[in-house]
Amino acid sequence: MSLSNIPTRQESQDAMSPEHNKQLVLHWKEELWNKRNVNIVEELCAPDYVLHMSGLPTPGPVRGRQALKHLIAAYFAAFDVDDTPEFLIAEGDLVVIHDTYRLKHKGEFQGVPPTGKEATVTGTDIYRMVDGKIVEQWVEVDMLGMMHQLGLLPTPGHGGS
Repeated sequence: MSLSNIPTRQESQDAMSPEHNKQLVLHWKEELWNKRNVNIVEELCAPDYVLHMSGLPTPGPVRGRQALKHLIAAYFAAFDVDDTPEFLIAEGDLVVIHDTYRLKHKGEFQGVPPTGKEATVTGTDIYRMVDGKIVEQWVEVDMLGMMHQLGLLPTPGHGGS
């Protein structure tokens, strides 16, 4: 393959408008978190998808659709989640979304048995889109706030024993 056949970043950006990319991300969030449709991974993620997310039990990024589906299955088993997008910003091939997650801890998560407690946390995701597919995603969620609300960490200012 010659380098002249590889699309430039600008050509990829021109393929899908920022507004179209925003709609794809909203569709992704609705299908995945609110409808619990894991098959959306096959529809909207590129085969070489990469996820960068803090707080994962294994180091390094999650690579590929199957690894993503495995991670999602663990979250679905551990939590009932309602995801409310608060705002989106898009430029070029990037979409940023800030969400509020309301969740209930119903199953084991990273070795922690279910607490039955509820939590509300915020998160920010950045998506890189190419030809209508998510190729890369960065996720930052208030995991510390979630752990506090679920009673898994001491309340600030009250120390541990």
